[in-house]
Amino acid sequence: MDYAPSIHPARSHQLRAPSAVDLVLVAAVLLLVGFGLVMVYSTTGIISQEKLGDAMFYAKRQTLSALLGLGLMVVCMRVPLGFLRRISPYLFGLSIFMLLLPLAPGIADRAGGASRWVKLGPVRFQPAEFVKVFMVVFMAGFFARHETRLRNFVDGIVKPFGLVCGAAALLLLQPDFGSSAVIVVVVLCMALASGVRLAHMGLCTVVVMILAGILVAISPYRMMRVVSFLSPFADASGKGYQLIQSLIAVGTGQISGVGLGGSQQKLFFLPAAHTDFIFAVISEELGFVGGVAIIFGFLVVMWRGFLLAKSVRHDTFLFALATGLTMMIVAPALLNVGVVIGLLPTKGMVLPLVGYGGSSLMACLAVVGLLLGIRREAGDPPVGQP
Repeated sequence: MDYAPSIHPARSHQLRAPSAVDLVLVAAVLLLVGFGLVMVYSTTGIISQEKLGDAMFYAKRQTLSALLGLGLMVVCMRVPLGFLRRISPYLFGLSIFMLLLPLAPGIADRAGGASRWVKLGPVRFQPAEFVKVFMVVFMAGFFARHETRLRNFVDGIVKPFGLVCGAAALLLLQPDFGSSAVIVVVVLCMALASGVRLAHMGLCTVVVMILAGILVAISPYRMMRVVSFLSPFADASGKGYQLIQSLIAVGTGQISGVGLGGSQQKLFFLPAAHTDFIFAVISEELGFVGGVAIIFGFLVVMWRGFLLAKSVRHDTFLFALATGLTMMIVAPALLNVGVVIGLLPTKGMVLPLVGYGGSSLMACLAVVGLLLGIRREAGDPPVGQP
């Protein structure tokens, strides 16, 4: 198998002098993480004190995950890009192995009717969060190795999305529709960045939408989510309850919010207030201003990530990798906000960097580390760019 750098003359692999750390990206990420720790405490303090006798229980666990994630970010920042290229073909097999772990008896840890977690002694984690990172690196390598044939429908669409569908199928068995959607969206963005024909992309998007519709239609659980999304008040005390409570929280906050810690919806009304629906609590306590500030933070991450991708567009591997890593944070953030404000059906997806979830937080910080590693090793952006 050929692990040589991309052979396309316009995108040959070129490394320049190491550049400084992107302080704007680091600042945006640290602010999101720090604010997330505050909001995790705000959403869980009273409940965890009543149920567990420790108001700081969830906040302490999230803080530990943040510290581990920051360490992982530093490690990933130092990973040589050449090493990532060489191991990229093997990450698909590792991804499949990790996705099988939550289905294995003895180590699978079920919660809320789903088998998404693995428990090994005192350690409990969600493999899918790390698999998404592995899949981005794998697909970046795939597109780079096949870049001269990506205009072909089979090499540009059928092969890569056939592999993606294999991973998505295992996620659906857990079931984890949200992670499946994120991987598909991210890989579509990577394919577009790598030079796949727009006509082929359009056809693929239509096929994906049809398959998603079929998956919803054949699953009573998913169908009920869609029905409750379209008409939540038809079953206000059942399937529509969570969305209604979320909308109440968002509406109550108005412009400036009811004040930090003053949310009423988090007190046994809004399910998953500290994970999937933490943005609703932010909007209630800090209002429209707080919600916009969070969205602005993710837009800064997207801006810096796409600037980095643009600076390495001469190299298909790095261009696709930077694009995919950026979307790994931005896509689930936008999807999560869409769910909270009622624009999308409920998917069970944590708000990256902010919501409670150790695996998600550490995986996101690893993604940031890889972005910083690309900036460090591939060189500064062209003159005139930050």
